[in-house]
Amino acid sequence: MRRLLALLVVLSALGFVPVASATTTVGGTVTVDDGSADGARVEVVPLTEQRQRAEDAVTTTVEGSSFSVDAPDAPAYAVRIEHGGATHYEVLQDRTQVEFELSQRLSGRVVDADGTAQSGAVVELIDENEFVVDTGRTNETGAFAFGPLESDETYELRTTVGNAEYRRTVDPSTSQNVTVTARPPTNDTSVLGVANRTPTGHVVQIVPPGNDSDAPSAIETIAFENPSDRPFLGTVTIGLPADASPYAAMVDGSQAEYRQTDAGVELNVSVPANGSAQVGVAYDLTGTQFEKEIRRNTTSLAVVLQGYDPSRVRHSENLRTGSAPIPMLTTNESLEAGETISADVAGARTDAAESTAGTNSTAGAVETSSSESGSIPAFPGVPILVGIFGTVSVGLGAYRVTRSEA
Repeated sequence: MRRLLALLVVLSALGFVPVASATTTVGGTVTVDDGSADGARVEVVPLTEQRQRAEDAVTTTVEGSSFSVDAPDAPAYAVRIEHGGATHYEVLQDRTQVEFELSQRLSGRVVDADGTAQSGAVVELIDENEFVVDTGRTNETGAFAFGPLESDETYELRTTVGNAEYRRTVDPSTSQNVTVTARPPTNDTSVLGVANRTPTGHVVQIVPPGNDSDAPSAIETIAFENPSDRPFLGTVTIGLPADASPYAAMVDGSQAEYRQTDAGVELNVSVPANGSAQVGVAYDLTGTQFEKEIRRNTTSLAVVLQGYDPSRVRHSENLRTGSAPIPMLTTNESLEAGETISADVAGARTDAAESTAGTNSTAGAVETSSSESGSIPAFPGVPILVGIFGTVSVGLGAYRVTRSEA
């Protein structure tokens, strides 16, 4: 939940919702072992119930070990403390007081598989909310150090050696010295699996056409996880329906080149050791039926039907109508590689989809997309996942790949 709240703070620039001009006092304490936070900068950001920014941030400084500032009334607040080159974050809901106890330190080394120090490697310290708390660079012995840090926080160390990224989860209260071993990367796709995320690591969004055609497009995203201690550097393939024509691809929120093969769409992907990567592809269908074979075991899968009435969609028996606020199908149970899912949207268009097809999308409208349109809607992210699951996948930006005219 803390990660969800913080990720929505990151997305605050997407919307600005005015609230009343009354103020609320937000305050707290900042204590530092063997030191003082006196003079540290504090920023308080008012948030809406949807965790969007409600008003401009207000700032103050720590006096002694405490701070207090009048902020515009809001359902929640994000508090940011800058101290000693690091930045610490907390999101307040149903409370206006916070305590930062900076009492832990973390040090370690980055070495290769032979134990040779990796000097000059950039090391990032990420908190539970996915915020970058601090960044450092290893010295000639491969050493790095961070602190003081929060006493009740678990962090993730991230570093890149060569073209491969390495991650290590640490709790400074129990492990104050760690070694990150940069083992050689692998291109063996068997180390990858579909992330067992809540609610799902595999989403297919059926997108109404923006023209007179009945044939929709599909935007499919899969979160690949790599639980091994070696990063993956290689290619992955997303299988396509037999009649599909791909027109865009994404890896971790960035436009990606792709190759269409007999097996589907092939992309170059880097998945950190003990990490994950989000891969997506958008493609046109030639008819109203979406049908494809699942290539990897997955614990759950969601088919988003924004712009369609799920009760009028004919689908395979391994799918059922979901109970989320937006129209969708979800799996009854885990799917095994080789199983087939299908959904036929013939006659299932809603009035909202028909009235907005071919127009620019606005808040609450259904986005349309195809290889003939000028843009492609976002790979399932803020507008889709926030409605389905009450969570947000950050960085699933969509990019249009324009086909050259013959």
